[in-house]
Amino acid sequence: MINPVKKPLHFFVKLERQIAFYPSVLALAGLFLALVMMYLEQLGLSQLIIKHVPIVMVQSFETARTILGTFIGGFISILVFSFSMVMILLNQAAANFSPRLLPGLVSNKKHQIILGIYLASLFFCLLALMLIQSEGKEVTTPGSMILMAILMMATSLTAFIYFIHSISKSIQVDHILHRVYEDAAHHFNHLLENNKNLNESSVITKAPADFSPVDNWTLYRAQTNGYLSAVDTGALLKLMHKDDNQMQILVGRSYYMLAGTPLFKTRKAVEDDLAKDIHRQFLIESSVSVSDNEDLGFKVITEIAVKAMSPGINDPGTALTCIDYLTQLLALRLRYQPREWFQDDGDEESAPATRVQIKTLDFEDLLFQIMAPFRTYCAHDVLIVLKLLYMHTNLLQLAPTNCPEQRSLINSARLLRTQAKQEISQEFDHQRIDAIVKSIVS
Repeated sequence: MINPVKKPLHFFVKLERQIAFYPSVLALAGLFLALVMMYLEQLGLSQLIIKHVPIVMVQSFETARTILGTFIGGFISILVFSFSMVMILLNQAAANFSPRLLPGLVSNKKHQIILGIYLASLFFCLLALMLIQSEGKEVTTPGSMILMAILMMATSLTAFIYFIHSISKSIQVDHILHRVYEDAAHHFNHLLENNKNLNESSVITKAPADFSPVDNWTLYRAQTNGYLSAVDTGALLKLMHKDDNQMQILVGRSYYMLAGTPLFKTRKAVEDDLAKDIHRQFLIESSVSVSDNEDLGFKVITEIAVKAMSPGINDPGTALTCIDYLTQLLALRLRYQPREWFQDDGDEESAPATRVQIKTLDFEDLLFQIMAPFRTYCAHDVLIVLKLLYMHTNLLQLAPTNCPEQRSLINSARLLRTQAKQEISQEFDHQRIDAIVKSIVS
């Protein structure tokens, strides 16, 4: 399903995922806090604290400078160390697992907020140090700001300890796989929840009688290169209803397009201004992530499994764990039927009509994309082959009888058996593989 997306909101979401977003916001917050504390200092906040709780105040000029100087040096050190740890995490994830994991790791809000706490504390201490002034024999010591700096240092050290714990956990393959699975499963559960109200929505899932694309429809081509990230189907429905027209989108979500290749076609030709409005409803980007497309979760987990079986890593245990997560996601995918046709609500003069058709990824194509790398790179390992066949067995038990998904699973198991028997030489292994495939087919 292609979810409606508003480009300004989507731009903010993309901005929020950048590694420097929260650190920049919190750094500005630290500067603002320092300005507020300066203002309160002029109103006599330090004298008020000295009057009631003198023990917590630093009144010595030299002590204040020493504390702030030490804090500034410490903040710079842990800031450099933390950024280095993040870079090491990203490099190791890309090298050992999959480069597609990087957007999710970069957009980790916990790490961004911790880095932002460091920056906010650093800027606060710098301004506090600048406020310590010597005018002749008079020395101004902003005691309230020194107290706040001590509190911020304690907060930063606590955040640093948590950061070490979090970064060491984030690089573990089990944690990475679980996070990818949770993201994709969340998408599927949301889509399944929406499908419960299918009869009350403007979306249908079977070929309608009032929608039959033919060769004489007008073809329109993509204007830019990139991946189709999302389409605002709500806006397209309104445009098609207003023009009393129908359109068929020829490119699926997350597919890469070249400028000049077919993008969509309409039943009747549209004016140039309307064509521009239609093109603006397509969000085309240079990359896509798991958070933008639930089907990419399958691809990421498959890539991790295949890389784990490479000679350089040689970790069959990780590949077996990946197959378990793929089984769970495919079980959710069996319950979800992508919505392909979108229907308007009609009006007083016309009945509801099908206006938009999108290209979706069916279960057979998805299963092929998952199994093709396994057949190519993992068919020599009998444990991986048996695990994959057990996956097919479990999914067949969940699939409705005589449905297209069931036939796809049976054909996929046969292809895997053929490839495995070419790669594996032991007759005993062949017998075990044949026994499982026989139970699948029967």
